[in-house]
Amino acid sequence: MTTAGVQPKIRELRIRITQRLYPPYDDRHGTASSVVERTFAFDFPQGTAEVDQTDYGHPGRFNPCHPRLVPPALQPKTNQLVAAATALAGLLE
Repeated sequence: MTTAGVQPKIRELRIRITQRLYPPYDDRHGTASSVVERTFAFDFPQGTAEVDQTDYGHPGRFNPCHPRLVPPALQPKTNQLVAAATALAGLLE
């Protein structure tokens, strides 16, 4: 319940997942197999953190997620961000 004239405080976290397929011998990886790269972007008021995951080295079997970009204010939450990306990756398989 809110009091008339008082706006509720809203906290928001947006999460975007992007999956890209790089063809064989692409400049990004140079291997004979195509490579899938997933980027998990977590948009906080303090900045955007990115965690990525690829199947580089063994097509179709993904490597563990690892942090790509974590703003200083979010660095104490790095382990939670990686865990969240790992959980989200499980929903994509």
